[in-house]
Amino acid sequence: MAYVIVSAGHLTDSRPRTLRAQPVLVAAAAATLLLMAACVALGFQLAQRAAPHHATAAAHIDPPELLALVGRVGQLAGRLTQLEQQAATLAQRLGGGPATATLSPAPGARSSGGPAVPLDDITELETGVTRLEGMLGQLSDRATERDLVAMAYPNRLPVAGGRAPVSSQYGTREDPFTGRLTRHTGLDIPARYGTPILASGGGRVVVAVRKGAYGQTVVIDHGDGVATLYGHASKLLVRAGDVVLPQQAIALVGSTGRSTGPHLHFEVIRNGRRVEPRQFLAHVLARPGTAVAR
Repeated sequence: MAYVIVSAGHLTDSRPRTLRAQPVLVAAAAATLLLMAACVALGFQLAQRAAPHHATAAAHIDPPELLALVGRVGQLAGRLTQLEQQAATLAQRLGGGPATATLSPAPGARSSGGPAVPLDDITELETGVTRLEGMLGQLSDRATERDLVAMAYPNRLPVAGGRAPVSSQYGTREDPFTGRLTRHTGLDIPARYGTPILASGGGRVVVAVRKGAYGQTVVIDHGDGVATLYGHASKLLVRAGDVVLPQQAIALVGSTGRSTGPHLHFEVIRNGRRVEPRQFLAHVLARPGTAVAR
């Protein structure tokens, strides 16, 4: 199963951690559905249990107490409605599609008007609603954490424009200067001079200087030992220590350093070792062998 990464502290803390995205999504989505079902069940069960006792209970309640009781019931109804709306929003955030559950009775139930709430059930309902609110809060926190994981993962196109061609692949290649076989540690993505270079994922800039053969270079730490490198830039737009968001412009395409023409040299570094960038960018790069636009 694939891992995704995020730096703790909302991309501002250097301490990283690793999460499994799919189990988080499945667990949170399932809990959201349970939450919505519980809201429906509480309201419907309460209405059923209330009917036989309504007349007797109401007869022994003084007007001030009755007004207070009606107020509590109204507050609970509002909280349940708000929970339903929050659960629907959370379900959409988690990719479960629009949620349309309501607090209406099940099909076939008799229609009637007005709340009929036994006194001994109100405290139980309040406790249940409070528990559901806490559960929804935890799920919202988990969804936010998942959003941060997705923000930090470097799987976005690192240059402005559409699906990008690659002029030189990762691995063994013929060196453009010597003609000898050498190892190429990244991908060369040709683009017009001055084209914005974009952060492939969110993180902290750790390098923003001229760096030997790379020329003007930016390196972004995404946490969990994963970093991306952007080389041969004509101009740098960020400094070391900056926190950047996905697709934020960090530099402009150029031909500084050991380069034959304007392009972006892009690398993915995992635990200090260069790895195949297509593991992260295959869905946004042109397939190998695609003609490079001149």
